[in-house]
Amino acid sequence: MSSSTKVYDGNFSAPALAAAQPAIPNESVSPSPPANYGTLESFTDAPGREEPGREEVFGLGKVKAFVLAHLGLFMLLGAQFLSSVQGLITRFLAISLPDGRKYHAFEVLFARMSITLVGCLVWMWWNSVEHAPFGRKDVRWLMIARGMGGLVGVYGLYNSLTYLPMPDAVVITFLAPTITGFACSVIPSLREPFTSAEKFGGLVSLFGVMLIARPEFLFAIIPGFGSPEDDQIMSKQIPTITPAQRVYAVSIALIGVFGAATAYTTIRWIGNRAHPLISVTYFSGLVTIVSVAVLTLVPSTGGFVIPSGRLEWGLLTGIGVSGFAMQFLLTKGLQLTKAGKAGMMVYTQMVFALVFEWLVWSNTPDIVSVMGGGLILGSVLFVNFWKAKKGSEATVKEDAVTDEERGLLGNEGGERS
Repeated sequence: MSSSTKVYDGNFSAPALAAAQPAIPNESVSPSPPANYGTLESFTDAPGREEPGREEVFGLGKVKAFVLAHLGLFMLLGAQFLSSVQGLITRFLAISLPDGRKYHAFEVLFARMSITLVGCLVWMWWNSVEHAPFGRKDVRWLMIARGMGGLVGVYGLYNSLTYLPMPDAVVITFLAPTITGFACSVIPSLREPFTSAEKFGGLVSLFGVMLIARPEFLFAIIPGFGSPEDDQIMSKQIPTITPAQRVYAVSIALIGVFGAATAYTTIRWIGNRAHPLISVTYFSGLVTIVSVAVLTLVPSTGGFVIPSGRLEWGLLTGIGVSGFAMQFLLTKGLQLTKAGKAGMMVYTQMVFALVFEWLVWSNTPDIVSVMGGGLILGSVLFVNFWKAKKGSEATVKEDAVTDEERGLLGNEGGERS
């Protein structure tokens, strides 16, 4: 792979003008007319008469310059959009297919990660990645731990979408950086500081999680909290969710957060000792193998469901392709964008989650979920802004990387806009 990546800097020069025709030394002598005299070309190519381009006429030149100057941010925005699309497909396959058909989370993961695995292997072979596909021997155990942590993290998110609306499930994942910060502070070889602001933010976030979960044994004593009426989804397209199912979903999501934090911690522990693509290969490979084993050996999962019709085939294929594309956009965007800006882009997932939940299921979060999500999101933003103020942009950037990790081009250099 190339050691550097060419980055558009947003500076564009106009095409060089054609050389001016020489002055006529003697006006009485008429020069021979050009071959194209009297044609449209002779008119538009005459000195001092420049035909405005299409981009100039419609103002597209400035738009193009703006997009290319902020290409990294647009790539990160696209990555978060595709991440939300995957959540949307997972939730739709779990609860909204016609005729009562449902896909278990492990089958969705198999469809997604098998395509990612093939893409990673082909990419490494094509680019002759060093130590591919298993990496150096001294970090293989960390690679396995990273893969298992990623498996738990992504399964926790996908399984929780069966019972939780997308905004609730997504906002819980924002707890992972806080847990990662604590883990990295106690590992002797890392010893990263875990500040008072992070501790405070973690406690506030936990209270936000309690508001989203609303366990009946805590909230039943408060009028209007914890009752089945409050947990029913307004849209008739979605099955009624009981308080017990909601607590179960939040518990699974929290287990997923710990899994994702394990993946983030091991990635920091591995550092530059392995190409990021090898890390992603362990992740996608382990998820693929475990998914096949669980669907084959555990009867309660219902086994593999054979897709029926273009809708199901399209959704399963789409989640795999979008996963690989998201990983590419995420990594390239992180290369081209400064850390502080990159860290903030991950929170656009909340916007996409809210919009998708409303468009597909006509479902909007209730006031208690809004309060809980606001506490989590607010505390995470507070910690990140505080880190940025203290000059900890590198940590902010690391927190922005989703569980797809640092992806396809993570070791390539390049300027950042």
